[in-house]
Amino acid sequence: MTGNNNNQEISERTKRVLSIQSHVVHGYVGNKAATFPLQYQGWEVDALNTVQFSNHPGYQFFTGYSSSPNELVDIISKGLIDESELSYDAILTGYISDVEGLRKIGDLISQLCKDSKKIKWLLDPVLGDNGKLYVSEENIKIYQEILRTASIYVVTPNQFEMEVLTNVKITDLPSLRVAFEVFREHYPTIQNVVVTSVELPEHPDVLTSACSTFNNADKNKLYIDIFEVPIIPAKFSGSGDLFSAILLNNLFSYKPVPKNEGELLKSALHRTLIQEDAILKRTYELTLKEFNHTQTIDNLSIVKDLKLIQSKDLLVDESLYSNVSFKCSSI
Repeated sequence: MTGNNNNQEISERTKRVLSIQSHVVHGYVGNKAATFPLQYQGWEVDALNTVQFSNHPGYQFFTGYSSSPNELVDIISKGLIDESELSYDAILTGYISDVEGLRKIGDLISQLCKDSKKIKWLLDPVLGDNGKLYVSEENIKIYQEILRTASIYVVTPNQFEMEVLTNVKITDLPSLRVAFEVFREHYPTIQNVVVTSVELPEHPDVLTSACSTFNNADKNKLYIDIFEVPIIPAKFSGSGDLFSAILLNNLFSYKPVPKNEGELLKSALHRTLIQEDAILKRTYELTLKEFNHTQTIDNLSIVKDLKLIQSKDLLVDESLYSNVSFKCSSI
């Protein structure tokens, strides 16, 4: 019986993803935050690093270098996609700071998705956070052009990025809805949008995450689901990159598959929020213990590194979903 079960598992096709993001030697952001969680959940991950830094910029000092646009494109077009046995189920793109690199990679991935309808592109439009740009303003225009023309399965902006891409200031739930409406109008080829985290003055104790499927049957109606997640009193470097990886897995692995795309997105987002919240809570608790060994602190406002290895069980713990549920509503 054991041999038969092993043969059955081996015969099942392993999901493959090309992940194009930053890389750090120490810590967990970009590909370092995405690769292990995806591998632990059964994915083959081909990681292409747009930059290689010693550690992320949240540290006082770091060093490293960026890959040139031509190097990145050559690796994809002359190497990876020329190998016929490499058939990707998904492409995940994150931090691409170089303007020309973003343009060329956007064009290349757009064409790949046109040539192979089965590839699902999850695009995290990394522009900045907390009111500040991390990249050149030129990157905004390039992202806008990519979003207007490419067939993208899901886009995952944070609040600041959603505001930049729509020119709508999000201050409450009605303005959040307006941002979704403008996004759908400006970027009609996008299938799904998830705004990963929104801080609203009317709900100071929670982060709001919202999602909508644009390719539903009724084009005149816009259905937006929102979840409220209790705030952990800290900022976590790499949490957005981890979110994208977990969401990607949940969109592919959710069982039983919901009856429509909107229900799939809503259910996958809920699972993602539960998993990420559990990992961030454990990271916070473990980091507090580390600090308390050397100094007394009342509050830890910035957590530089996720505790992914110490949280690996949370990536596959099905009991999480029966023990935790976040408030859900629609706007």
